[in-house]
Amino acid sequence: MDGKTREIVTLQCGHYANFIGTHFWNIQESTFSYDPNPAQLVPKDINNDVLFREGRTLQGEVTYTPRLVCVDLKDSLNTLRAEGILYDLKAEEDVHWGGDVTLHKSSPAHKNQFLADLEAQDEMFEHGECRPPTSGNDLLTPDNDSTEADTESEEHKGAKSVTKRSYNLNEEVAVWSDYLYGHLHPRTISIVKEYMHNSTIGPFDLYTQGKELLSRKDISDDIEDRLHFFVEECDHLQGFQVYLDFYNGFSGLGCGVLEGLADDYHGKGILTAGVAPTCFDDSNPLLDSYRVINSVLSFSRLVAHSSMFVPLSLASTLWRKVGSPVTFPHLEYKPSLHYHTSAVLACAMDTATLPLRATEGAVSLSMMTDAIAARGRKIGSLCASLPLPLHHQSTLADMLSASPLPWQPVSPHHGMDLVDPFAQSVVLRGVPPNRLKRPPAANLNPYHSCHDEEEMLRNHLIANYPRTLSSGRCINPPCKTGAPFPHIFNSKVNREGQLMDEDRKEEQGVESVPMVTSLQSSPAVRHLLSSLVSEAGRLDIHKFHGYTEEGLEEDEFKEHIQELEQLLGCYETETDRQLAQDDLDDDDDDV
Repeated sequence: MDGKTREIVTLQCGHYANFIGTHFWNIQESTFSYDPNPAQLVPKDINNDVLFREGRTLQGEVTYTPRLVCVDLKDSLNTLRAEGILYDLKAEEDVHWGGDVTLHKSSPAHKNQFLADLEAQDEMFEHGECRPPTSGNDLLTPDNDSTEADTESEEHKGAKSVTKRSYNLNEEVAVWSDYLYGHLHPRTISIVKEYMHNSTIGPFDLYTQGKELLSRKDISDDIEDRLHFFVEECDHLQGFQVYLDFYNGFSGLGCGVLEGLADDYHGKGILTAGVAPTCFDDSNPLLDSYRVINSVLSFSRLVAHSSMFVPLSLASTLWRKVGSPVTFPHLEYKPSLHYHTSAVLACAMDTATLPLRATEGAVSLSMMTDAIAARGRKIGSLCASLPLPLHHQSTLADMLSASPLPWQPVSPHHGMDLVDPFAQSVVLRGVPPNRLKRPPAANLNPYHSCHDEEEMLRNHLIANYPRTLSSGRCINPPCKTGAPFPHIFNSKVNREGQLMDEDRKEEQGVESVPMVTSLQSSPAVRHLLSSLVSEAGRLDIHKFHGYTEEGLEEDEFKEHIQELEQLLGCYETETDRQLAQDDLDDDDDDV
């Protein structure tokens, strides 16, 4: 690609999608430098201008906010104002009423300690409106703990203080805004007022509810206007990244928005992550059936309107019976907490999409999705190692020579088949320069003769995935996991995310971790599709009146199932075809 910044606009549709998105944006913010007079300037590896926009408040102060539209329900924000605080918009309404007035006063929402400290930190800066912004084109100070204490200014220390503190928010996080670090643009949040968050009286459970909502001009215009605002100020829009709850009413709403994007911006890349939590508190046979139906209806549309669609969940399997949570050797997360599980998925997506935001040698969104989703394999999967299991006394060369890169699937139904992917984009990040290989006199394996980590990764992929179309990319910065990231790493992971023999000090957190991800098209998608088709085939749509009353016909539902069945052939391997041929030959012999 040329030197132009090619912008990406992000859409988050649904409460769990916003949980993931909040961690994602917190990670982005953690890479910014707030030191106005750094002692040393170094080029940065990540071009934040791909996802962020620079603007000004009414007072002329510079702001730096995501090109983001997020959609959620009423009462889903807690203390966060939908219009944000950057522009200090105060909605005033003149009341002309001659009768008696009764005043109902509600107590303010509770702010946890993190948000209280964040508010106090903001007040340290001029006008109390925002933390010091930085342009994504600036040269930033190095993210090296050993030099940071010597070089950072007092202003920088103040700006970083909240992320350096330790918070236990497990019992404090109820909604995604409870741990949002950065500021959002006033046009970012769109609240659907027709449904209440976590309501048991009129829940937002059905695909058709979301589809019906979007048919209302006021709602569709609101979301469309917000998206157009961010799109129209882009100079070189390359596409969209979308996070979407595919298991509830947001599936129908999000798919409708996505169809509009595909029509209005034909030729632009669209990478969609369909997300679901690890477990459901409200699980029962009826709701389980709803989730199957929603998934069928949304999966077929997401495939049709996305360049690539990646289902994400830490549940090993989904549909009517949710499987056990995916385990990571060095994580101790709580599957029931969205705050925990969304953090893992956000780290995985942040790392996997780094090639789109690289300062040097960035790839375009369309280039990435076209390469992975070739031959109709538009449903992808994602695997991640969090953290990369690198011992603090070992090297990357040692680890690569010992075994294939150890990653776990963060896409459901993926771990049921240990087969090589058809194509993959592998990203390795955060390996310190002194942990690449041993001194020349101690070279013990071929990886030590490699020039750099990208050559090591390339050789490793060729050796371990000889039949896979693989691309490998190495990025220097690790994944930042300072506050308000949850404490999910076990005691053997040190502050820099490397493994130790002894326990980490109890009061010490993990501030950053090396990672590796593989965004891929895999034969394992057959298990996901076949299980979904099988579950859906057992359902009689006429028994689910909420769908039929909103106009869903039986033939339409069956058509969606057939579209997913047709995708199964795209994920057949040579072994699958040979087994199928052997079965046919056996049948002919029997005849």
